[in-house]
Amino acid sequence: MSDAPDSPTPATIGPRELEGTIDLLGVIAYGAIKGFTSIAADAEMARDLDLKRALAGMAAKEFRGHELLVDHIGELGGTPTEAMEPFREAFDAYHDRTRPRDLLEGLVKAYIGDGIASDFYLETAQYVRPGTAAIIQQATADHRDVDVIVAAVRRGIEADSRRAGPLALWGRRLMGEALTQGQVVASRRETLGDLVLGRSHDRPGATIEEIGELMQRLTDQHQVRMRRLGLAP
Repeated sequence: MSDAPDSPTPATIGPRELEGTIDLLGVIAYGAIKGFTSIAADAEMARDLDLKRALAGMAAKEFRGHELLVDHIGELGGTPTEAMEPFREAFDAYHDRTRPRDLLEGLVKAYIGDGIASDFYLETAQYVRPGTAAIIQQATADHRDVDVIVAAVRRGIEADSRRAGPLALWGRRLMGEALTQGQVVASRRETLGDLVLGRSHDRPGATIEEIGELMQRLTDQHQVRMRRLGLAP
């Protein structure tokens, strides 16, 4: 059982809000399990032991987050596999369309992709009950060894400066694909939009202007990560 504060239960949360909350948890949980398998594959490619360890730890963090989320889905009366199923197609499409060709592309994807997802989930966490928000924050926290991954990318670019341009394009493509698949998810699950906009509960949701500001924050954070990798002008 979760020890998060003010954790909602099916008896204390309205049916529409409950459905939206379980949907949001399902999105994040399936994203975490896909992140785990993707980053674990990168770890297998790494020859440097420090980097292999960092990637393996990042993959393990994704799986621990997945377990936290599916446990909470169960606490809310949902079935984890049913909660995740509607989002398989969008996440699988994202990973199929952004399959890295080598370790360096995989490292950029691990850092950029995990960052985009975490930023979005933390933004949406403000529209759920505090207990659920705390679980989302715990599940999506940055891994401690992310600096090892950033340093490996920068070393790769220093070793072959010709990689910088294509990797910058790759980073922008990752952002574009993530936003595209995010729109697909939102368009297919009305409950998620209702949750964020406040239509499924009696607490304030986001205005259209605030949604625009959210998207700008996601873009700004992406640019910060690109600069850390040495891939921004």
